[in-house]
Amino acid sequence: MKKNIWLIAAIVLIVTLATLQAVNNTAAQKANTAEDKSLDAEALEKIVNQADSGQGTRSSGVKAPAFTLKSIDNSYVSIGGKSAKPIVLNFWASWCDACSVEALELRKLYEQFKDQIDFYGINVTTEEKPENIKDFIKKNNLQYPILLDEHKHTADLYELHALPTMFLIDKEGYIIDTFHVVDSLELEEKIGRLAKK
Repeated sequence: MKKNIWLIAAIVLIVTLATLQAVNNTAAQKANTAEDKSLDAEALEKIVNQADSGQGTRSSGVKAPAFTLKSIDNSYVSIGGKSAKPIVLNFWASWCDACSVEALELRKLYEQFKDQIDFYGINVTTEEKPENIKDFIKKNNLQYPILLDEHKHTADLYELHALPTMFLIDKEGYIIDTFHVVDSLELEEKIGRLAKK
């Protein structure tokens, strides 16, 4: 009888240890997968260096993280992987003065390149009131889709550290440039190069 109790205890212990090991492995795999989907400082530096060297139209080899966000009109938009057109992602907030200046330039470029490039404004809404977002859109007459990053998950995926921040993504889903604020001529040049991709 004592042998049976010890045998059962040993089996329970082995099953428990195996279960704990499986749970730990699953958690580690999920963590690795999440890390693989976001950008890191090294990847961003590679993109910026390549763009600064004049090779901004070549693929960086850095995939843009995929995401799905709710838009201001309550539909959902998914971005990631290959697309029919190159993509401009512009992260902004209504309280950001530089974002207001850039929005005016982006509106003009959207009108000029909307047939060749998909533009998306991404409001980092953790600190925003809905009425401020709507006022910003109306004031700047923004016509491209506005997405709401309500919990900063997308901002975190893209390693966002300042606003405004723009990402230029080619049709294959690779980031070819990222920057914070540039003058209107340089912005037009960068968007124009993206349109030719």
